[in-house]
Amino acid sequence: MKKNVLLISSFFSFFCFSQVGIGTKNPHLSTDLELGSSNKTLILNRVPNTGAIANPTDGMMIYDISEECVKAYQANKWSKCLGKGLNSRSSTNPISLLCSSANFSPALISGKAYKGILTIPYTGGDGSTYESQSIVSNGLNAILSSGKFVSGNGNLEYSVTGNPTTKNVIFDINIAGNTCSVTVK
Repeated sequence: MKKNVLLISSFFSFFCFSQVGIGTKNPHLSTDLELGSSNKTLILNRVPNTGAIANPTDGMMIYDISEECVKAYQANKWSKCLGKGLNSRSSTNPISLLCSSANFSPALISGKAYKGILTIPYTGGDGSTYESQSIVSNGLNAILSSGKFVSGNGNLEYSVTGNPTTKNVIFDINIAGNTCSVTVK
């Protein structure tokens, strides 16, 4: 019986505290996973945009299809496109959301059915496309239809409907490598 317990314990310890190597016999001691191929690569998860990740956590990396680039989640927000010389919007002509200048019309009344528009200005538009998105917060749904950024300055318009549960509603916006929060009062 003691031999079985010792054998099971050793086996379990080996898999709990070892490194995994794919294509290498001796993965580096500081890694959990090391890829060792000289003619193959790693492919990150390809997602439509960062909004497709429901509960991001620091350290995540993805390939953002809408931006055509790799992004990382760090300090509780998605990074802009990583790497120099990428042929992507954020490296050639950065689009900036002006969330502090967002407009919400008409005014919100807590507990009553609502239909209105959330307008978010931006700068640095380059004619590239963006995908539709839906953001739900405190009983309201903000929907942005797919479209194109105008060249230069423009506005994104979200159609907002629902029954707000509170007077203050926060929409977390994530588009074109930008993240920001808009508080509706």
